[in-house]
Amino acid sequence: MIKLAMLGSGIITECHYFGLTDADAQIVAIASTDKEQATEACTKYGARYYSDYHELLQAEKGQVDAIIVALPNFMHYEACIAAINMGYKNILCEKPMCTREEDADKLAALVKQEGVFFQTGYMKRFNPGFQRVKSALENIGTPSFATFSIYFSSPEPDPNPQKGEPGSWYGVVEKTGGAALTHNGSHHIDLMRYMFGDVTAVTAKMRYDVHSGGEYYISAKLEMTDGVEVDMRIGRVDVPNMGPDFSVFRDGWNETVEVIGSRGYIKCENPTWQGYESLQVKEWRQHAPGPETIYLECNEQWKKELHAFVESVKTGKYDPAASTVIDGYRTDAIIAAMHRSAKQGGQRTMLDYKH
Repeated sequence: MIKLAMLGSGIITECHYFGLTDADAQIVAIASTDKEQATEACTKYGARYYSDYHELLQAEKGQVDAIIVALPNFMHYEACIAAINMGYKNILCEKPMCTREEDADKLAALVKQEGVFFQTGYMKRFNPGFQRVKSALENIGTPSFATFSIYFSSPEPDPNPQKGEPGSWYGVVEKTGGAALTHNGSHHIDLMRYMFGDVTAVTAKMRYDVHSGGEYYISAKLEMTDGVEVDMRIGRVDVPNMGPDFSVFRDGWNETVEVIGSRGYIKCENPTWQGYESLQVKEWRQHAPGPETIYLECNEQWKKELHAFVESVKTGKYDPAASTVIDGYRTDAIIAAMHRSAKQGGQRTMLDYKH
């Protein structure tokens, strides 16, 4: 039985707890400043409560096999560094790995130096729909072009905002590392790399909220090592019922991945970021009598991700779908390059990775 400690008690931890269902693991300690939320989880899972994650790391040293970092984005870097310096050797860190490229660089270097098993929490690699797209690429010949898009329901930002009470950290760019590109687009960057190799250059244009400074429209071209060009689009739409045509569940989310090859075409549509509804995959192949359409249960992404982490803690081997510390660093580096491109009027920007 693998003993886990959870740093954080926000909404994403509910996905982790669900993902650990039937895993050979137990949550034995939880750290959070939200005592009510955390103690409720402690009662449910039989875990010990700490109000400060530093206290947990100190007290549980030698008792815990692995750490899950599910804190707000701006705390990821410091929490991972603290855990590694305390001698912890197995870490699952939620995405984005860091809010600054330079921090991602330093964390990747330390992980390699200390021999830490480090998995970055990009669960969409484990989503059965996107895994189906990856496995079906061989059926459509040579991929030449792909489109990754996310449109979500949200009102346009006020062009003349009034200063009000501070809200959640989630809306503060300095604490999140960005807005739509960081929260949503980072998953797609990771998926592109999972499917097509690395990103060599980006050309991006963005629209920024004049109040928060966060990006809320992104239009970009990403050039991949294997020659595929990916068109990436993310944006908010001021309607309440965004969603794919096939789904009766339309709660403000429409996510699509399309790949065009020399002998076919694949399209995957996902109606929820959490994966609580089925997604649809359609595949058109040369000489086939029409598209093959399948529906897959997306909530399996959480179980596959967490079960893979637990198994890796046991074996010391990465699951083929797992996003490593290098994957986390490179996604952060690509996001930084996209912002540089956008702020230079859409200038083509080359990637020069340190790891």
